Amino acid sequence: PRTGSEPMSQYFGIVTPPRGVTIPLVVHVPHGSREIPGNFRPQFALTDDELRNEILAMTDAYTGELFQATIELGGLMFVNRTSRLVMDPERFPDDEEEPMSAKGMGAIYTKTSHSSRLRVESFSPDEHNDVMEKLYWPYARALGDVVTECLDRFSTCLIIDAHSFPSEPLPYEDARLERPDICFGHDPYHAPCDVLEKLKAICADRGRHVADNSPFAGSYVPLSYYRSDSQVKSLMIEINRGQYMNEVDGEKSDRFSEVEDLIGTLLECVAVSVKP
Repeated sequence: PRTGSEPMSQYFGIVTPPRGVTIPLVVHVPHGSREIPGNFRPQFALTDDELRNEILAMTDAYTGELFQATIELGGLMFVNRTSRLVMDPERFPDDEEEPMSAKGMGAIYTKTSHSSRLRVESFSPDEHNDVMEKLYWPYARALGDVVTECLDRFSTCLIIDAHSFPSEPLPYEDARLERPDICFGHDPYHAPCDVLEKLKAICADRGRHVADNSPFAGSYVPLSYYRSDSQVKSLMIEINRGQYMNEVDGEKSDRFSEVEDLIGTLLECVAVSVKP
């Protein structure tokens, strides 16, 4: 069994309990990093200040910290160490299958949240493929292997996709969609319906307004299991950033610990539901 913190790659890593994983829970943190590795910085057309602002807008800040109770409960965390601006592991690899590609936000972003140019004009198909080969596919394979190991050991696996979203819609988003305190995203095939209802009840007891698949929908499942293995369950938990941080400067707000406690309670409920 996996134990401790395993680097896996400079771009992503696995964090496990010191005594190993004891429950079939994988918490995926894909958008929490602000890091742009130096070898990828020349690909971006933005100035340092512009890039800093775009990272602030697009990063699901502190999600790794908010969901850290996973480790104490016996689950595993798979964490992206690189900004989604370099590569977004949540997107389909084929731009023709990925709806966000039309907005320049497929697996490799070419547009900013304001629809301006993100990458340099000279960014070539070969460079695109290089990012996919160095980042996207190793990430996808490693996360797929984690899920496979979980299935082999427990015969089931629940993925919690850890995200946040801005309190006000960014220009690329649909401003008509509801922006609750907590969004639960899920695909009908993989939704853990029983535990989802329990999580909603906990949020209601804490006075939190929740919504299903709004403002964002769905939840990550490795392509090899997507809509083909019902033993792989997946639920996205998205937190409204206004609940826990200052969205202007990116710092934690005085309500951070309150939200951290709520997420910890949700994860405790999840852990009980999946315990072998």
